[in-house]
Amino acid sequence: MGEVRLASVPAPKGAETYSSAMADAKNYISWILASFTDYLVAPVLEIGVGHGSYASVLRGYGDYIGIDIDPASVEAGRHRFPGLDLRVADITSPDFVTLANERKVQTIVCLNVIEHIEDDGKAVTNLARALQPGGHLLVIVPALQLLFNDLDRLAGHHRRYSRDQVRSRLTEAGLEVVRCDYFNSIGGLGWLANRALRHGSLNDNAVNSQISLFDKWLVPISRLADPATRKVFGQSVIAIGRKR
Repeated sequence: MGEVRLASVPAPKGAETYSSAMADAKNYISWILASFTDYLVAPVLEIGVGHGSYASVLRGYGDYIGIDIDPASVEAGRHRFPGLDLRVADITSPDFVTLANERKVQTIVCLNVIEHIEDDGKAVTNLARALQPGGHLLVIVPALQLLFNDLDRLAGHHRRYSRDQVRSRLTEAGLEVVRCDYFNSIGGLGWLANRALRHGSLNDNAVNSQISLFDKWLVPISRLADPATRKVFGQSVIAIGRKR
């Protein structure tokens, strides 16, 4: 009998990769962007426009361009932000580097994107090439493989990262590491707890309720705890790389 081959499952993309409640997680979004304020210099390029809640703030810093590999996300963004420069692009492609260099990008904001890319080293190298000298790459990725659970699988994550792994990706791409820390320890504990639960969707009531509860009540606590935990534990790794 011949070998039976199972059909491959298409990787999730666009809105399939995040919970809808994330778009309204205003306290969490503000915390992330506040961590990067000193490095947000236009022209700003956002990688992975997604739900558009970061774009709504980042466009206020001046010249802005947003890209996403998902055409539906770009189209939704164009309807929400008429006139904003949003394009379909793949950061592993040479065309992406050409586009960014034409726009003389000073800041790249890449939040929870790199973990979706199988060849993450190539992606980070292209991001570094896309920056002007003296520009900054601002990154957040999921932290610690110990926390990997159903939510990661549903989102299409290839991996979660240690601080050392993120630092290595940045330095291998030729960037000077300005910051590389764990971020959001309370969220990390919640993600660890979800290892004991089975999830069939990122958009069920249980997941979205967790996000809303965390954003309303726990973000302030996690912000207070962050200075004490940033070297040892967090839901994410937050990093800043400077192009020499």
